[in-house]
This record gives sequence, structure tokens and C-alpha cells, in this order.
Amino acid sequence: MILHVEAQRKLVREQLKVAGIAAADVEADLLLAGVLGISRGEVQLRSLLGRSMSPQEAGDAADAAKLRARRVPLQHVLGVAPFFDMELAVGPGVFVPRPETESLVTAAVALLAVATPDRRLKGIDVGSGSGAVALGVAREHGGIDITAVEASSAAWPWLRANIDRYGDGAVAPFFGHAERVFRATAPDSLDLVVSNPPYVPAAKRPESREVWRHDPELALYSGADGLDLIRQLATWSAGSLRPGGAVVIEHEDTQGGEIRRVFAAAGFIKAATDQDLTGRDRITSAMLPVPGGGATTQPTIM
Repeated sequence: MILHVEAQRKLVREQLKVAGIAAADVEADLLLAGVLGISRGEVQLRSLLGRSMSPQEAGDAADAAKLRARRVPLQHVLGVAPFFDMELAVGPGVFVPRPETESLVTAAVALLAVATPDRRLKGIDVGSGSGAVALGVAREHGGIDITAVEASSAAWPWLRANIDRYGDGAVAPFFGHAERVFRATAPDSLDLVVSNPPYVPAAKRPESREVWRHDPELALYSGADGLDLIRQLATWSAGSLRPGGAVVIEHEDTQGGEIRRVFAAAGFIKAATDQDLTGRDRITSAMLPVPGGGATTQPTIM
């Protein structure tokens, strides 16, 4: 039996459409690309040329489509999530990095560029998960060493695997609660604290089934208003950052004003909320004041 790529594309598309997947056409090609170990463009080319698939490949594609139709995240089905120039390993137990979180990395790198001294910088990424943010900042900046902190035993293997592949010696994993790291960090020793923390209010379930069924609760919820960990981060960061050092976090698009107040209460200045790639107010940053008032100008980060 000859199994044509185009016929398989149509089968997978229909299965995903019936399941309510919005971008069924795109995702069908991505699933086939993952199964075949080729690019999406190559899938489209093979379809146009009338190329065939082996029975094993067709069976694997059908299995992948069934998983996605059950609303298992596409990244979990494929086993990878793209982030900047990386293909990060992901799966059950780890928060899937989103494209808009690249804005968090871009913001952090811009803040570091304000006054880069003639030395390697130091930073901490809190709730690192897959390592996307820590690895993104380290690779985009090129002059910072980052400790990637993760408290989930389920996420830990994914973090280690991604750091082993992409860390280049600049990112070090740490297993445990973030407070332990900050307690062991000397005052005035960090240049950056960055985090995509849990920020969903306890009573608010995310709209996406992929999120609330498959993203770990530890990475989603943080108290009644979603800001419990962010309040702790503000305190820990204020005690560990150097004057002029920066904290930058991702959050819900309605939380910026309260987070700016939290940062101000912890002693930070120049608190500002900027937009992510989707145009929503989801990145807030602030800096510790420098004695005498120097080097406190904050850049436009988006």
C-alpha cells in the first residue's frame, strides 16, 4: 500500500480540525515534519511532488495526531519547543516556553547593556523550567553567568538536558527553592534577576486546555492575586543585586501597575511595564538606585 504524504496531510488536518485545533493546517505539517525528521517546508515539497511515506511513518503520524487531538500540547507531542535559535527538550512536567517569552529575554539583555563593566556579569533565573530564559539571556548577551533555579523534580531533567546542550558553561542549574539561592548569594553581587514566575491567581483557570491540563500547577499559580512569588522576588532581589542591577519579570497583562508598586516598596526605581511580542503589557522591570544618582537611566526595552 502506497501512503502519499499529501493524503496523510489531509487526514491529520481533518483530525485536528474536528478536535477544534485552530491552526490545524500548520500543526498537521509540523507533526509530519517531526515524525519524518524534516522541515515543514520539506513536508510541503514532498506533498507537491507526490512523495510517499512508509507504513511505519504513517503509523507514527497517526499516533502523533491522536495525541494532539486529545489536546496534548504540540510541543509535548514533538518533544521540542523552539526558542530563539534553540530546540528545547520539553515534555510532561515542564512548562512549555512560549514565543512571547522571548520578549522577556530581549528586555533583560537590553537592561544589562545600560552599563556593562569590564567583567563577566552574574544573574539568577527563578523558576527556570526548561531553561529557556536563562539560556536565552546567556546566549543573547554573551557576557553573563546565570544560575537557573528550579524546584520541581519533574522539570529538573528537562532543565539539565537543555543546559547540557545549550549552556556553553554559562548557565548552571540549581535544584531547590529560590530562597536558598538568594540566602547564599552575597549582597550587591548580582547584576540581573530574571523570571517568568507563576502569576495566575489561584481561582482563575487559564482558558487554554493545553495549559491547565498539561502545564504544571507549580509554574502557573501563586496565591490569591497571583503575585505571592513576585513579592518575594522583589525582596530577595533588592538584597542581592548591585546598585544599578535590574530585575525583570513576565506577568499577566493586568498586573503591571501592582508589580511596579511592589518593586517601588522594595526600594527599586525606574519601574516600567512594556509589551511583549503580542502587544500586551506583560514585562515589568526595575533597577536598584546607584548612590549619587548615576547610571540609573533605563532603556526602552521593546
